[in-house]
Amino acid sequence: MRISNRRFSTLAVALLLSVLTPMSADASAPAKFVFTGSGFGHGVGMSQYGAKGMAMESATSAIILNHYYPGTSLLPSDDTQLIRVNVGHKQRDASLTIKSESGTVTLIRGRFTINRPIPESAVVGSYSGDITISMTSIAGKIEITRSSKTAKFTSLEPDDDWTIRWDSETVMTLRTSARNYLLKYGQLSLKRVANDVGPGEMEITTTLRLGDHYLYGIGEVPSSWPDAALDAQAIAARTFALSKLPTIRKACDCHIYSTIRDQNFVGYGKESEPFYGIRWRNAVDRTRNQILFFEGKPIQSYFFSSSGGMTQNVKDVWGAKVAYLINRPDTWSVDLAVNPRYAKWRREVPQSVMAKAFEFKDLVKYQILERSVTGSILKIRGIDSEGREKILTGEQFRSRVGLPSTWINLAGISPDGEPEREPPSEQVIEICLDLFRFSQSLRESCEQGKILERRY
Repeated sequence: MRISNRRFSTLAVALLLSVLTPMSADASAPAKFVFTGSGFGHGVGMSQYGAKGMAMESATSAIILNHYYPGTSLLPSDDTQLIRVNVGHKQRDASLTIKSESGTVTLIRGRFTINRPIPESAVVGSYSGDITISMTSIAGKIEITRSSKTAKFTSLEPDDDWTIRWDSETVMTLRTSARNYLLKYGQLSLKRVANDVGPGEMEITTTLRLGDHYLYGIGEVPSSWPDAALDAQAIAARTFALSKLPTIRKACDCHIYSTIRDQNFVGYGKESEPFYGIRWRNAVDRTRNQILFFEGKPIQSYFFSSSGGMTQNVKDVWGAKVAYLINRPDTWSVDLAVNPRYAKWRREVPQSVMAKAFEFKDLVKYQILERSVTGSILKIRGIDSEGREKILTGEQFRSRVGLPSTWINLAGISPDGEPEREPPSEQVIEICLDLFRFSQSLRESCEQGKILERRY
């Protein structure tokens, strides 16, 4: 049974109808603003907590992916390509040390691809033990210094590019101003990137094999989650990375960032987690070569934490129309048993943050002007004490204010964040029956209202 767009709209109205925020007649600027809401992230593509919830109810990874990326095909494809990952964007300083009990690191002057032999003239030296390699962008070059508790080293002439390699048994700790990584696979490249106001900074990248070594380091979901959810995440992450391969981005000297700007790469620290790390590695290995395709190309497999009950149509968020990034039911995200942290939330935002978001000196009041069928805000207007107005998109507002999602001040969520949801409608029950068509017991629970009672 297919669900019509009209029924999706009915579900959205039944579950997530919103009200405009009352506009105060008082012209004074309040000290803070209080928001309640559901979900975390942009809402486009696969809901990670939705995948977890479906896996808890016996859905396979294929069913999960088909639900969140309708119309796509899961097919075998080569994933052994090398991918360049930015692990240090616009860095002034960074350092690298050997973490493992044994191992060797080699410092090389210049840039060399991972499979290219290194001429002896370019090798500065190979080191083991307590060596620390410090990297600094200074005077238009990258300066490398070596230090150790047991040895002294002469200074090195700075250069524009450096390559750092290590043997297969070595685990390295990379420290940057933004975050630290454990690195086991691949190699590091340092490149100075000039800018308009000074000598520039370093871009630090690691190059490694996409299908396993890169994916082993993806830290998007807890490794303790059900296998089907981990498998779905591994496939989505592999597909997303593959879609980035055609272009090296000059801004980062990379195919892909290691942050949530693309997807969260944490390095060897993910698979080496106590107890559970092996489960994520197994998920990557189980799904080897599995890629999501649409019309012969890897899809843009966006994913996010959780929604307000239904995923976003990408057109409402970023303006582009994509056939498989459309509204999909995501009731698991508002199930406290599945998503205890973000099924509902409450945030207090200081006056200073709200005013800065709208680029005002102060903010007296705001009004939510438009919502999507999911209940997320599309447009919001701010008004200052002089009567000036400015309109932001929902995503602009969420990003600038630091709220978890754009599912803000939904009808049915009281100021203290407690849900006040009405009983499910017949349309909701019909969607429930279709959603759990793979399980007779769950279909019976839909008919009896048991699943819906704890969800809605």
